[in-house]
Amino acid sequence: MKQPEFTNKFHRFIYKLNKNIGTAESVLSMITMWLLVVMVIVFILARYVFKISMPWSDEAARYLLILLGWLGAAYAASNGDHLEIDILGALVKKHTKNPDKILAITDRISKLLSMSFLGVFMFYYTRFVFKMAKIGTAAVALPFKMWIPMSFVIIGGLLIFIHTLCNLLLPREHWSDVINAENQKKGTEEK
Repeated sequence: MKQPEFTNKFHRFIYKLNKNIGTAESVLSMITMWLLVVMVIVFILARYVFKISMPWSDEAARYLLILLGWLGAAYAASNGDHLEIDILGALVKKHTKNPDKILAITDRISKLLSMSFLGVFMFYYTRFVFKMAKIGTAAVALPFKMWIPMSFVIIGGLLIFIHTLCNLLLPREHWSDVINAENQKKGTEEK
């Protein structure tokens, strides 16, 4: 998809920031996925072929899977690809003359509610991670403290928050590929 044209420099900056962070998350997700595949292969070979125990590879795979999940969620937030329940959109389009204005307002309210929930979750989760760091709980098989893999959730949540904020600041028609595809479809139907 080509980059939309923005007349406003602020919107252009926010769009580029959102897409650049999303691209970095995409690359990190691919690297994490390949590391996860290698860890699982090492674990399976060690256990079933060589008959030796390597609990560190199982634990490393678990933490890589957590990181991959949060990076994937952040990448989805950068593109507006999270699952949505769009029954309200269908009803508004069917029963109103100007659905775009109503949908823009409801979409912004939805993003604000998501950011509020994420903010509360991240506040309490971060407090929990700081308590774990203070206690000094160690990982079972790997040589580091548990606050390190637990911080993957904080990093992912922060990235999701940033993407949601970026999408909130952009005009509605640039939030996701789905909305852009709808607009392109409307344009071809009018011709």
